[in-house]
Amino acid sequence: MKVLVAGATGAIGNPLIPALLTAGHEVVGIAGSESGLAALNQAGAEGVIANALDSHAVGAVVRQVKPEAVIDELTSLPKHYTQAEMRAATERDRRIRLEGGRNLQSAAQAAGARKYIVQSTGFFYAPGPGLAVEFAI
Repeated sequence: MKVLVAGATGAIGNPLIPALLTAGHEVVGIAGSESGLAALNQAGAEGVIANALDSHAVGAVVRQVKPEAVIDELTSLPKHYTQAEMRAATERDRRIRLEGGRNLQSAAQAAGARKYIVQSTGFFYAPGPGLAVEFAI
């Protein structure tokens, strides 16, 4: 399956990309920087650079990729999860999740993606090895 992952170089995206590739999926990740693009390429995935808050850029990427499934892992979390840093990141994270997620979902629907999977939050899961699995794609 051709899968587009937004937020592909974040805390969830980093382990998710290799897991999808290992499962045999064709993976394209959206990165926000050249270093993110390089990380995706090094992991064996194709990468594209786009700002999730730019609806035109997101739409162009989704039309170009033509994914069967889109996974929304968009976040803007701090490097350290201290109370002060989490509080400072709240508005930025809310905006990327809501506005960026809306742009991504609209583009996925317009392009005819069959599946759209969105992250809520991982702060409620108990610690454990690897990714938490709720279902398989």
